[in-house]
Amino acid sequence: MYATYHLRADEITADVIKNIKNTYHDRELVLLSKDTYEELERVRKNAEYIAQLEESMQELEAGGGIVKTMAELEAMEHA
Repeated sequence: MYATYHLRADEITADVIKNIKNTYHDRELVLLSKDTYEELERVRKNAEYIAQLEESMQELEAGGGIVKTMAELEAMEHA
């Protein structure tokens, strides 16, 4: 199970803790600061982007892609 709670520190009350404990029982939980969460998301998205780039490079190396001359590109621009 995956859930994200967005709370400021001053919003964490005994009731919030009780509800979380009742929801997750004896499962292990990880609490992250927003800064840490955002950094992890940035790294995850960067890894996805790098994987897409690598896939595109492999496709090009395998002969995929479209080749245009500069003249063809300029003609497309003015069309």
